[in-house]
Amino acid sequence: MERRQFLGSMPFAVGGALAMSSTASLAQTVQAPPMWTNVKAFGAIGDGIIDDTAAIKTAIGSLQQSNEYRGGVLYFPAGRYICSSTLTFSGYSPSPTSSPVHNIIVRGDGPQCTFIDFSGTTGGAAAFAFSAGAQFGIEDLLIHKASGHGVLIGSGNILGSTDYSNYFNIRNVRVQQCGGNGFMFLNAFMGTVSDCWSTTNGGAGFLFAGFHTSMHVSRCYASSNTGNGWSLNAMTYSSFTACGSDRNIWGYAMTNMIGVAFNACGTELNQREGWLLNTANSTVGGLPLNFCDIHGVTFTSCSSYDNSQAGLNAYGSHIAAIANDNRPIEFKISANTSFCRAGSTVSMVLNASNGPITVYDEISYFNNRSG
Repeated sequence: MERRQFLGSMPFAVGGALAMSSTASLAQTVQAPPMWTNVKAFGAIGDGIIDDTAAIKTAIGSLQQSNEYRGGVLYFPAGRYICSSTLTFSGYSPSPTSSPVHNIIVRGDGPQCTFIDFSGTTGGAAAFAFSAGAQFGIEDLLIHKASGHGVLIGSGNILGSTDYSNYFNIRNVRVQQCGGNGFMFLNAFMGTVSDCWSTTNGGAGFLFAGFHTSMHVSRCYASSNTGNGWSLNAMTYSSFTACGSDRNIWGYAMTNMIGVAFNACGTELNQREGWLLNTANSTVGGLPLNFCDIHGVTFTSCSSYDNSQAGLNAYGSHIAAIANDNRPIEFKISANTSFCRAGSTVSMVLNASNGPITVYDEISYFNNRSG
């Protein structure tokens, strides 16, 4: 309806009544945009008792149409949703020559409000799984106790294949007490992960496997996981900013990193080093030849505190670099700080007996305190 027709059809009103009506209408539009797909409209209850899996999967199916206009926002209003199996999202190729797309954003009302409970899953089932495809995301919710990974990006992707997940945004998501890794990425590029917390999971907090380019990770936190806080393999031209890793095995464990920047990141109270850089033949299978080993990795204004909890002086508090099979490691630290735990005096360990290691340091401060 045109604006003049709309105004002409309304009764004449002055003062606050008309303004109140317009405000109420605007509020309704903001709270429930018509293009959003509300899982409750498909029968989900969100009461923490009834299994909502079937209803949610029906809602997902309504967005995954096999045409060029698929997609939208899958909305979980505040509530506790019980899920007994993986919520799977499959990409679709509009033509035989095009790459698959998802075009779906999963969105809640915030991690304190939208609680998705996968404690009934078995057999290593992930909570959310996205196959190869582009334009998708997960925002503003909490994932609890899947038997497998919490978030799996690249489900079904194979290292060395052309299957990739790309142009995605994962924001303000908490994953806790899952049996596998909190977040797992297999072959991804042009992705952004921000303000996410991965805690008390059975694997790593964040695992990047396969091959990755153009990833940007900011303000993400891995804490109290059974494995490493961050396990990173085969990343290039990517960055990590203001991320943390506390009370894991290694804070960050890295292989095959080319041109990756860590800016103002920190590690505390991990069992071993804050950062581990490792090269070996066993880590390069299926990777492009030019993206193996470790070159051009920078640590700027990064800090470590009270790591090497597994044994005094058994590990370096800040960084360890271990080269094997004559595969090189090259990195730079600038304005880093390291505070060893009481009784420990080792901040950095460099093991170049089986391969070359080159380190550049600018104005870093290591407080090798012994008491």
